[in-house]
Amino acid sequence: MTSEPPNRDDFARIARILADPVRLHLLTIIARAREISCTHLVDQANVGASTVSYHVKMLTRAGLVTVVIDGRRRYVRFERETVRLFTGLLSSPVDRDAANSSGLTLPRPRPEDEAPQAPPTAQGHP
Repeated sequence: MTSEPPNRDDFARIARILADPVRLHLLTIIARAREISCTHLVDQANVGASTVSYHVKMLTRAGLVTVVIDGRRRYVRFERETVRLFTGLLSSPVDRDAANSSGLTLPRPRPEDEAPQAPPTAQGHP
């Protein structure tokens, strides 16, 4: 992914990739280290090497990490810019009219999603 803002398809693809608990756990470990060897990643993640390899491949395809090869060693590097762009979309307020004009349809809040209101109290009664 480039430094331009991700479009809806990019956003949806990254969201699907991060929806997997193992991938999210691996990305968290990589982000804390900023760069980590695959051997250390396997040790810290408490999953098998083939599992780490598969999920790192998925994270790489999404642009969330890159793999750096140094001789016989492989390191996984956290790509802050891609993650920053993705999280920026999550944290920025969306103007419903602008979103609708761009083709993005935002769901209306459902009554059960709204915060429950406290029942009225009878004032002046014991």
